[in-house]
Amino acid sequence: MKFTRFFLARRTRLLLSSVENDATQTQKIKDKIDDQINRESVAFSKIASYPNRSLTRPVIRLMPDQISSTLFTSNLNIMISVATNLRCLSLSAPKIHWDAAVVVIRRNIDETEFDVWVNPQVPGYDDRHSIAPMYGMWENCVSCGLNHAWVVRTQRITCTGLDMVGNKKEEVLDGMRARCLMHELDHLNGKTIFHKAIGPEFVVSGTALSQRDLWPPNFPSAEAHITPAYTFFDYVTNTTVIPKGLELWFGIHESSQHFTSQRLTK
Repeated sequence: MKFTRFFLARRTRLLLSSVENDATQTQKIKDKIDDQINRESVAFSKIASYPNRSLTRPVIRLMPDQISSTLFTSNLNIMISVATNLRCLSLSAPKIHWDAAVVVIRRNIDETEFDVWVNPQVPGYDDRHSIAPMYGMWENCVSCGLNHAWVVRTQRITCTGLDMVGNKKEEVLDGMRARCLMHELDHLNGKTIFHKAIGPEFVVSGTALSQRDLWPPNFPSAEAHITPAYTFFDYVTNTTVIPKGLELWFGIHESSQHFTSQRLTK
């Protein structure tokens, strides 16, 4: 009887300990989620939404003395913090109400570190009649709500500019990093994905994009119709391509968001 009571008491203590550990773990997860939600909320509060005036005009190119100022460092830190907390692949200064030619872009799409570009330049990057190989893609933007626009851009670019301390830099970018940089260059010039779309029918909501099987055939174009979110359409090979580093994103977001394709009759 004594041994039975001992084992029962020991078993009870172990069960209570397990419950306490589970409760502690659950609370930690809850606190972590709450912290993430709070950080995202603070970050979103700093984002300018189109047609905010900071997104409708070209920005100012920075001089060397401005790059070395404490104001530049402070604004850059805010910019990187916002990009990190919102999980942006890239971000430009006008999106946080900063009138400056500054862009941050992930060094690798699947990494968290950002490269800094000051006064970036890519001559002819927005030439729709270029003979360079092109990718089409449904682009979205943190400053343009839940909209996606079909935008055609060159597959590879050479960018020149300055780094975060004012030193000259030059880099060849391709794939998603090239697209992100060109996307932010548009913002530095007062343009958005709405301006880059071929026409109004090439702008859709995120929900509509996941319901492409309900669209009219080949709407708004054959290549745009078959291309899911976070995917390139290669105009050279006429095939869709998942950008390197976005395989996980593609798996998460490529899902249908509708219940039925039948018309409502009542």
